[in-house]
Amino acid sequence: MPSDDRGATRSADELLRVLVDKISAMVAYWDSTQRCRFANGAFERWFGVSPEYLIGKHISELLGPLYPLSLPYIERVLRGERQEFEREVPDPAGGLPRYSLVNYIPDIVDGVARGFFGFITDISEIKRFQLALEESEARFSRAIDEAPIGMALVALDGRFVRVNRVLCEIVGYTPDELTGLTFQAITHPDDLDASLALTRRFVRGEIPRYQLAKRYFRKDGSIVDVMLSASMVRGRDGAPLHYVAQIEDITERKRLEDKLRLAEARSSGILAISADAIISVDEDQRITMFNEGAERIFGYARAEIIGAPLDLLMPEAVRAVHRRHVEDFANGKDAARRVGEHGRAVFGLRKSGELFPADSTISKLEVGGRRVLTVALRDMTEQKRIENEQRFLAEVGPVLATSLDYEETLTRIAELAVRDLADLCIIDVVGDDEEVRRFKVASRDPSKAWICEVLTQPPPDRRHPHLLQSVLETRQPVLLQGPSSEMIASLAQSEGHLRALRAAEIRSVVAVPLVIHARVLGAIAFVSSMASRGYGAADLRLAEELARRAALSIENARLYREARRATQVRDDVLGIVAHDLRNPLNGILLYANLLRSHPAECQRRSPDAAEAIERAATRMSRLIEDLLDVTRMESGRLSVEQARVAAAQLVCDAVASQTPLATAASLELRLDVAADLPDLWADRDRLLQVFENLIGNALKFTRPGGVITVGATPREGEVLFWVADTGSGIAAEELLYVFDRFWQARKGRRLGAGLGLPIVKGVIEAHRGHVWVQSTKGRGSTFFFTIPTARPAP
Repeated sequence: MPSDDRGATRSADELLRVLVDKISAMVAYWDSTQRCRFANGAFERWFGVSPEYLIGKHISELLGPLYPLSLPYIERVLRGERQEFEREVPDPAGGLPRYSLVNYIPDIVDGVARGFFGFITDISEIKRFQLALEESEARFSRAIDEAPIGMALVALDGRFVRVNRVLCEIVGYTPDELTGLTFQAITHPDDLDASLALTRRFVRGEIPRYQLAKRYFRKDGSIVDVMLSASMVRGRDGAPLHYVAQIEDITERKRLEDKLRLAEARSSGILAISADAIISVDEDQRITMFNEGAERIFGYARAEIIGAPLDLLMPEAVRAVHRRHVEDFANGKDAARRVGEHGRAVFGLRKSGELFPADSTISKLEVGGRRVLTVALRDMTEQKRIENEQRFLAEVGPVLATSLDYEETLTRIAELAVRDLADLCIIDVVGDDEEVRRFKVASRDPSKAWICEVLTQPPPDRRHPHLLQSVLETRQPVLLQGPSSEMIASLAQSEGHLRALRAAEIRSVVAVPLVIHARVLGAIAFVSSMASRGYGAADLRLAEELARRAALSIENARLYREARRATQVRDDVLGIVAHDLRNPLNGILLYANLLRSHPAECQRRSPDAAEAIERAATRMSRLIEDLLDVTRMESGRLSVEQARVAAAQLVCDAVASQTPLATAASLELRLDVAADLPDLWADRDRLLQVFENLIGNALKFTRPGGVITVGATPREGEVLFWVADTGSGIAAEELLYVFDRFWQARKGRRLGAGLGLPIVKGVIEAHRGHVWVQSTKGRGSTFFFTIPTARPAP
């Protein structure tokens, strides 16, 4: 043979050897002396010996104790007969036994067996499955025979294949008589169509099992009510083989159910329309009746709650105790009893997880030897809410009525709110300057005091959105449920503020404005941190009523302050009149007496007497006019007659009128006006009054040789004016009071009535402008004010 052919043959032999070595079955060859000449690698996996070890070994060394059992098969295969048998092989490690299928095939040459091939396949899993199946069938047979209810194995055509004793007792047949009959033969005709329809669906696999109440004819012709439950035995391919039927005699139960159903029908109309929950339970405390009122109160549908334990409708913490109380009542003598006696509160548990207060009674009735317990339960949430609201408002009433200090009033309201209504209460107030400030933040939990401190701090940017912003702007209440983390973040002023808001765990918010006579006084927010305390429409109504009362109390406090302030103003005015009008009045009286008693001498010695009287009268008139202006400002009736005014000309006229006075006082009065100043929408006379007061003050407090500068420059939508001096200046602690009535920078001597700057402030604000001051003690002062510009001409 050529070398190429020999090489090809060796490659094929090697491939065959590798293939035989890799297959899972054990393959070996023994010669006529029963010694191994070849073995594949499966022997090592099965017996733990290598193929090399087996070569030349007698088969008895491999089989050990199993050799005597295998010897007859070996002798026959060496006679040329093919052998096949199963063998149980013990596990050397003590585990489950293993099973093999052995095939011995003779190697015959010239009619003589020169040896044999052995093929050994592991069938352990198959064998174990087969044994398990046999055991299962045995158990199934015992289960049918010994079951306490009727059991039957039924063929697909309806024939009873196997029946137990109980089924025979139910229908009155012997096992031999019943076997071979069909269920159709003993089924009541009125129930046959429904039974066959279910059976067809069952066979087609549309339903995995079914249960059906039906009637059978007994052997004696009587009728028995049964409950049939059927399941299917299917082959490996899923094809149906037999029915397994369970048949229970329910004749007595049916009679009792019909009786109970009749009783229930009589009361169902009342129970259905009852707003209260009517719930019946059996002796195992499982729900058997659940009316529409119970569905509304607890949130469960009747279909999903029937058969469930009564425990499901109450808090988990009291379930064990409640179950014992129900058992004691069921076994006691009382026919009815109120639940939660001796001061114990009763709470129900809705499907949503919400707890609610309830009023409940329980009664019992014997039906067919069984106790039926019925619970009548009323949801007391609304009643308790109304009671709590009334109690809360009753406590708030004295708080609001007994104090005219609005700060004390709001503080007490916040304390009551976190006690009864909220986990966090936030109060903002609107000051006389229309600025919003955070007044109070109170917490139910003392450990969260740090949150209150952070939220009370004034925000760096008052224009940034905050929790009460929309309420203050729209004057409308807000009810917020489950704010998102993004929304919470949008309200934060800083990282610390955001941490505080997140730590507050805001779940629900109701916020209401404090409004009186269309004027916003502030806003109150109630914050809930608990999922069980979700605010709703009723809470919003309570908050609005509280806000209405609080606003009225705050307004009363404001009116009280105004009354006190008016009294003080009256006293101040009287003081001013007594002091500042006395000097000019004395001068008038003095010159009047001189003119009357010595007219000629007075005319000779004081020719300017009439002129002095006129000056004194003018001073008195100016002071009276200032007092009237202050009174008008206090009452909100300071009038300004606005028109288009040239800003540059206004400043020039104001400086021109004061220049003689400045020159007489040895002061320099400068003008610093930007070019192209826009026109103003203003009252020219009132603005001249402003300049007169500001420049007049500068003249009073600036020493000779000093400089007073009057300036103006345009800004967006307005013009900025200022009057700066190099005078004595104002101390920092006094800057807060410069616009107060009758305030004097120098307490040692009066340089005026102290009404000029309050009038300046009133006039500027009447123009919707702003006024402020900057000053350094010993280095002078600068008063700034803004006035809106006129609209462009069409």
